[in-house]
Amino acid sequence: MKKLFYIQIILCTLLLNPLFSFAQNDDTAVLKTILHRYYKTEKPVYKGRSQLLYLYCNRANNNEEIFEAIKNRKLPDEFLNQIRTKVNTDFAEKDWSAELLSIYENDQTKLQQKINNCLSLEQYQEVSKRLNLNNQRFMIISKPLYYPKGNLALVKVVFYRNIEHNSGSILLLEKTTSGWEIKEYLSPWAT
Repeated sequence: MKKLFYIQIILCTLLLNPLFSFAQNDDTAVLKTILHRYYKTEKPVYKGRSQLLYLYCNRANNNEEIFEAIKNRKLPDEFLNQIRTKVNTDFAEKDWSAELLSIYENDQTKLQQKINNCLSLEQYQEVSKRLNLNNQRFMIISKPLYYPKGNLALVKVVFYRNIEHNSGSILLLEKTTSGWEIKEYLSPWAT
């Protein structure tokens, strides 16, 4: 019931605001690129098969870590200023639900069967505790930062586990004629 309510709100917003729709199309395309990259080797979740990779429903806020990752890159000053403003002001709660639904509508790669459902942190911890397995991963994707003039985007992707083997990277994506492509992995890390 709650999901239906969110879908109705999103549909109303899309109909009333075409600019939001344009931004959401880019968000959907970026998310699709990331999901196809990281879920490529995952097996579909069928009855009796454990899921190994879960998706965090909310978009993580960006932080100062993004500036450390791009300090040695030759990005336009205008983009750097936009990033700084966004990081310091954009704290609104957003999730990936609408984009996921959009991706699932036309997906031919069984991505929906691989992702199953996106979860909150509490839901992931509950599932992880119940299964008592250390191979479960939780993918957290930040809010994309776009530079429309150069068709660039930055997105932080982090893999959380309840054991110490966490990892992440900031993805530099470029929009080409065939869609968004991951061009570089900036500041990759692992614990």
